[in-house]
Amino acid sequence: MAKTAGSSLSWGVLLGLGAAVAVTPAGQGCAPIEHKEEADWIDSVVISDVLMAVGSHVVAPGLVRFDAALVDFEVALADWGDAVGSSDADPAQQLAQDRWIDAMLIWQELEVAQVGPAGSSLTAVAGEDVRDEIYSWPTVNPCRVDQEIVSKGWLDEGWFDATLVNSYGLDALEHLVYGGEDNACPGQVDINADGTWQAMTPDEVDQQRVAFGLALTDHLRQQSQDLAERWSPEAGNFSGALALAGSSPYASAQEALNAVFDALFYLELVTKDRKLAQPLGLSNCSTTTCPDDAEHLISGISGDAIVANLVGFERLFTGGEGAGLDDLLRDLGHAELSDEILAEVAVAIETAEQSGLAVHDGVESNPAEMRAVYDAVKGVTDLLKGDLVTVLALTIPSEAAGDND
Repeated sequence: MAKTAGSSLSWGVLLGLGAAVAVTPAGQGCAPIEHKEEADWIDSVVISDVLMAVGSHVVAPGLVRFDAALVDFEVALADWGDAVGSSDADPAQQLAQDRWIDAMLIWQELEVAQVGPAGSSLTAVAGEDVRDEIYSWPTVNPCRVDQEIVSKGWLDEGWFDATLVNSYGLDALEHLVYGGEDNACPGQVDINADGTWQAMTPDEVDQQRVAFGLALTDHLRQQSQDLAERWSPEAGNFSGALALAGSSPYASAQEALNAVFDALFYLELVTKDRKLAQPLGLSNCSTTTCPDDAEHLISGISGDAIVANLVGFERLFTGGEGAGLDDLLRDLGHAELSDEILAEVAVAIETAEQSGLAVHDGVESNPAEMRAVYDAVKGVTDLLKGDLVTVLALTIPSEAAGDND
């Protein structure tokens, strides 16, 4: 089991409200929704297929893609190490950066699938904090990463168990592959105050970045493979546990479905509120805007990450190649709500892709365009925490209780 990170961002699985709804006629758009005494979907033949698809058609294939991307990154990283000091060093570093982006964007899709082991041990049923072992943003510490480059602490047995998640993972690798000759620490920190960083040549710094990066990548692969094993029918079979709600760890199908909904709520709590609203100055920002609070400041792929989050949301909502919440809604007679959610997702993806701006840059150079991306994502999440909650008798995660934006 991965160690707990108290500041991790995973969504608790809560009990359902025990109410359901029916659609009443309306003149245009989605019909207004009326509560009923009991939940219609509980008896739907689709529900077990929806829950089974989370593992078999969303998480498992995503982890296969992620591991393959990590292998490619590992090769590119080693090649960069071999090229340090030669004329091939810069293009080799660029290739390592490109392969890191490939892996990072696959994980950004999986960010929206934090069900079970990937989720927080504090809030999610069967959560084991694996997500934070792989990617801990916004809990990051590039200075700590640079200190480790000097100390080579990762060579010590048990280093990962004894070290905070902000020193490793995909976020630490971003700093390693994009870092230059300088470090991210203030002057009073030991590696600057005692001159140990300055004593290293630029080539030595790069060699240490590569060596540390290879150790971090090996740890990432272990975490990814362990997570895949937990979901595998041949091993941990968390896919079956989710689908067979009523036995451990989920007490009911309502609780299991709410776990999937909580994962989808990443789009509200993180993509919309943390990745967009905060840099734009719409929340948790003490100045007009807070562009430095954006994700992926050094690589500049924060806009691509938002697109990936939306793609991941769509995949979990539709169950990938399997059954999804869209099928459940249709089975219950709410096809128009399913269509509206998917239409809003398509608009949000198109808006974010057309922008093409990193969030940090967009907030500073074209805030109106970045606000349009925020509004498009909000178009999806308004339906998520409005009609979808009502139709399926779901519970909004406690982190978002009272959030009316």
